[in-house]
Amino acid sequence: MPPRAHRIAASLSAGLTVGILTILTQASFATLLYKGPLEPSMGLGFLMTLTGAVVIGLVLTLTGSFPGTVGRPHELPIVILALLSTRLVGQLPSTHPQADPFATVLVMIAGTTFLFGLLSLLMGLGRAGNLFRFLPYPVLGGFVAGSGMLLAKGGLSVMFSSGGGSDLPLLLKASSLHLWLPGVTFGLAMFLATRIWRSWLTIPAFLVIGLMVFHGALALSGTDLAQAREAGLLPARGLALSPRELAAGWPDFHRIGWGNLGRMIPDMLSVAFIASLGTLMNASAIEATIGRELDFNRDLKAVGLANLLAACVGSPAGFHSLSATALPQHMGVRGRSTGLISSLLCLAALLGGQGLVNQIPYAITGGLLLFLGLSLLGNWLVDQRVFLSGMEYSILLAILLVMLAAGWMAAIIFGLILAVALFTFDYSRISAIRLMLTGRTRRSNVDRDDAKTKVLERYGDSILILCLQGHLFFGTAHGLLRTIGRHLESRDHTNPHWVLVDMKRGSGIDASAINTFSRIKQLCDSHSVELILTAPSQQILHSLNKAKVLEEGREGIDWFQDLDHGLEYCENELLAFHAHTLPQEHHGIDSLLETFTPAEEAARERLLQYLRHQEWPPGSIIIEQGSPPVGLHFILSGRVSVERRNRPEDPPIRLRTMDPGTCVGEISFYLRRETTASVIAQTVVCSLSLAIADLAVLEDQDPSAAILLHKIVSRRLGERLILTNELAFNLSS
Repeated sequence: MPPRAHRIAASLSAGLTVGILTILTQASFATLLYKGPLEPSMGLGFLMTLTGAVVIGLVLTLTGSFPGTVGRPHELPIVILALLSTRLVGQLPSTHPQADPFATVLVMIAGTTFLFGLLSLLMGLGRAGNLFRFLPYPVLGGFVAGSGMLLAKGGLSVMFSSGGGSDLPLLLKASSLHLWLPGVTFGLAMFLATRIWRSWLTIPAFLVIGLMVFHGALALSGTDLAQAREAGLLPARGLALSPRELAAGWPDFHRIGWGNLGRMIPDMLSVAFIASLGTLMNASAIEATIGRELDFNRDLKAVGLANLLAACVGSPAGFHSLSATALPQHMGVRGRSTGLISSLLCLAALLGGQGLVNQIPYAITGGLLLFLGLSLLGNWLVDQRVFLSGMEYSILLAILLVMLAAGWMAAIIFGLILAVALFTFDYSRISAIRLMLTGRTRRSNVDRDDAKTKVLERYGDSILILCLQGHLFFGTAHGLLRTIGRHLESRDHTNPHWVLVDMKRGSGIDASAINTFSRIKQLCDSHSVELILTAPSQQILHSLNKAKVLEEGREGIDWFQDLDHGLEYCENELLAFHAHTLPQEHHGIDSLLETFTPAEEAARERLLQYLRHQEWPPGSIIIEQGSPPVGLHFILSGRVSVERRNRPEDPPIRLRTMDPGTCVGEISFYLRRETTASVIAQTVVCSLSLAIADLAVLEDQDPSAAILLHKIVSRRLGERLILTNELAFNLSS
């Protein structure tokens, strides 16, 4: 077969298969929604459900983010709508005796679809498609598994449509075996077969075989369709309607039980919420099936538009169908053809092909609902078990049991409470402390002389650095309090004198966390420890000022704009505390060009002949960013800052501050590359400088002096590299 003909045949096969399954599924939904007192209106209800399948299918196929999307009224909201329908019909005789049950139920169904469509549209327009991803997986599984249980129970009630119920005593009666045993056998067999033979042909084959077996059994037993209807095997009123029957059965919208509908608005909103969960759950599952990311916001807008239109024809809510979307992918069919062909087939059945649907027995419609319910239960209770921890699986079972014992509304409330509790518990286990360092392993960007560096290396543990992350609330903030208390009350020599809390990655703070910071402040004060905050947001700063944790006008003392300046402040305080151990502030040649042997001292004397003494007033640009390398500078006195601009118009970013006894410009000096930052004198700076041209002369005329220069510079670069590696190790651990 030519490739084009093969693609057409595959598309037709996939579209017809999905279309037939959609028609049969909507027939099952109609028998579930319009049973008991509503059975005379089942045919009209089926027309509205099938019309909704056409509308939802066409809109999602044409406007969804994935061209192969197939949408239709979905079992997740329908099973709950069936419960609401039964409750509503039971209440009307006592509250509104004159109300038309079918009209009231139809308005309830259409109103729920409208609410769901409006919610989906607003979420899509507000780009809130990812919000439902935060719902814990086991809670979502509990809702879906509970819906599967209700759907399976609904399948049994469909089989007993003529018997009045599906209670256990009725099941045990021999006279009722013919009502439920064929349908249960059919549903269980299809469920087991789909788990053994995971082929797209399994479900269509079972449906065809089931219909053939049923009508073959009727023919062999000599039972006609009228007798089968009387025995409760087929709907007493067929799903096919003549124009006269359609007009006669039209609902009387002047007799609606508005009072009952008003009391059901919370239930209707809950169904819309459940349908929203189902939409995003199925969209996520489709992503995993097709290996392609969907645009959730675009799909929510498409689902919203489709359901607003479907509400106008009285259809239940619908959205993406995972099975109907995945089936064409397994058949190698791409594009919108499957959804279009399926919708056209449903339209054909709507306009004139209902006679075939009229022959579908309760064993097939009820068995199909039983199969769908068992599939949801099996997926979450068995297949997903390996992905869930013991606690998560217990949460899923708890929601399922609550739904079984107290109903779906109680299960939703219970599930949302569990979701909040689970989220709070899991989030509280995430430490608010992203990194915990000390002043020995994390230095400010200030290069100091050897004597001061040795003091910071020896006593740096007296600076405790805590880098926070995320939103601080009662759970995470208390962990911060415990950590600080443990360090302050330790009995070793590493008790901190400064606690530096960096809040650059903190997203916010609540009232309980503010109270915890007050306790941290009191704890630090009681141990004569200075608490310093860095990089607090304006919201955090305002909250801590109101709580008197910080005082107004104390920037540069109690808090700093970034960690680097806060750490520099702590280092200066530490050096001032140990000032008696430092040599006098004199940075001569000996400290700059350190030697260890007499030969090196002689080489240093010769090296000094090549170095030029320079003086720079405050604000002078010693090295300009982007300029060619000019030379190497040893700082004798004063202070310089190393700054970088990403763009000329951007404000400068401080990279380092250099004190006397350090050198600048060595990287560009040796690599012969343009300078990547500017070096600016903050005070009067005196330096010894070596031009690049003089280096070549030095290496040619006095190799031993050149070797000493390279040794001194490489030693400083090595010390800086050791600090960088130690910091990287602490950041990664």
